[in-house]
Amino acid sequence: MDAWNLGRQACGRGANKGDLRLGAGLEDIIVSLGEADFGMRLLAAVNQVVYVDFLSVYQLDTQSAPCMFLSSSKKEIDVNADCFKSYRSNLYEYDRTFDSAKAVLAPGGLSMTYTHQSQFAPAHRDAIYRRHGIGDRLSIVCEDGDEGLFAANLYRYESHRTFGSSDVDAVAEFAGSVSICIKKHIAIGRQQWRFAQTQRRTLAVELGRICPRLTGRELAVCEGLLLGRTYDGIAADLGLSLTTVKTYRGRAFDKLGINFKSQLFAIASGLLPQNQNS
Repeated sequence: MDAWNLGRQACGRGANKGDLRLGAGLEDIIVSLGEADFGMRLLAAVNQVVYVDFLSVYQLDTQSAPCMFLSSSKKEIDVNADCFKSYRSNLYEYDRTFDSAKAVLAPGGLSMTYTHQSQFAPAHRDAIYRRHGIGDRLSIVCEDGDEGLFAANLYRYESHRTFGSSDVDAVAEFAGSVSICIKKHIAIGRQQWRFAQTQRRTLAVELGRICPRLTGRELAVCEGLLLGRTYDGIAADLGLSLTTVKTYRGRAFDKLGINFKSQLFAIASGLLPQNQNS
């Protein structure tokens, strides 16, 4: 594995050549901070300068298993989820491919590391790289405050040439600005999650107060709807079938005297009085 210390060039202070090469792509990244399409816009911007088939952002050096913050792929099928499932199962415990990047990482700075498929341990290589035809990986490694480190990973399939020195130089030029945007996107996501959790508790308490007849399951389904979860998502969260979730939804709506999700939001927000017959 090759590794490079990028120092503090990188901390997004002023425009550099890499930022200029990203052009409007950098603007697209900034505009999409905190949005669902951030990963796709990030991948599109990077591809204006360096060809990348797909990307992922992992958290490293945590006390528990790694976390994947985002992923994006040029192909319709994104293999990131399957790769991360294999990696998180146990492969990360034996992964030494980021050690060289950590070793040269300066406080407050960035480093990069390059790894070819052949350099991974056999189990890692077979479960992820050979299975999906991935040729190599170029990673930007950065501190993430009190959360440890994160790695922004750029991948190419075997069907394309491997990353070369010119690709490494190009990525190094814009790594600072891109890493700043990624960290900001992660921070916004954490804030949104915390807000959603707080809002969920508040609205759940209010619904329970308004309609004590709601059972625990009915209330849980309503909480999911208030958080914008799909019925499939709620079913997965609660370990229920889709049909059962919709049954609980129907019972809850009957007790609340409503027919639509918009009315559920209105009731929980105190904008719509509950049916007096419920």
